[in-house]
Amino acid sequence: MPTKFDNPAFVDADFPRWSEYTRGDNGAPAFHRFAAFEDTVPAIPKADWPDLAAKIEAEGGGAELLVTRIMNQRNEGSCVSFACSQAMQVVLARQVGRDAVTQLSPISLYKRIGSSPSSGAMVSDGLEEMASRGILPLDTPENRAKFGNGIMPETGFHTPFPPDWQVTAAKFKAVEWLIVRSVDGLVTALLNQHPVVVGRSGHSICYTTPVYKDGQLYAQYVNSWGSWGFGDAGFPDGFGLDSERMIRSASNWAFALRSVVVS
Repeated sequence: MPTKFDNPAFVDADFPRWSEYTRGDNGAPAFHRFAAFEDTVPAIPKADWPDLAAKIEAEGGGAELLVTRIMNQRNEGSCVSFACSQAMQVVLARQVGRDAVTQLSPISLYKRIGSSPSSGAMVSDGLEEMASRGILPLDTPENRAKFGNGIMPETGFHTPFPPDWQVTAAKFKAVEWLIVRSVDGLVTALLNQHPVVVGRSGHSICYTTPVYKDGQLYAQYVNSWGSWGFGDAGFPDGFGLDSERMIRSASNWAFALRSVVVS
């Protein structure tokens, strides 16, 4: 039976080596303005991580079960907005159910935090924008029926904003989040099944679940490269794994999303 670890290319992926890669994460020097997860939520002792991770696995999985779409940023440096949008949809799924999730438009966020199709953006800017002005719904028939012209596509940096877009975007805003500053805080967030948006190796991804193999810790994540990665949670592909070494580098700028506006 295939496992998550069968293809080593999807474990500690060296993102710049992949043809899908467009540098997009520009760090997060502004995170000092936000409260830290570790100052608010007591860290789960490391000795308890394997048993808690095993319990999540025995129950079928963690936050990856709330993923409702594998996104594809194509050749734009918009990974920060894709990771933020994915995290918001995961939290929406927890709050309202997977079937009621409104699919979101990452480009509607990236246009406000990037300066060009390939400029990339800072994780902290993605968080600030999704908290202050929100994200527009994706251009789908269902969303057209619900929101009229207040929608945007998945990609296309030069796509203009629709009239009065702020009114619709305000229906999809981050409400509660905490900044992760350590591996302990990051794993505690994942064990509490809060998606964590991270930046590493010039790319931004959304961590979903802690996983163990042979006593070693990994974080499973959902990527934004379409058919890249291994399959899970009903999807044929889209996922990767980071070892504790990569988790440590990713915890330098990351945030855990805990609640969002429910429209």
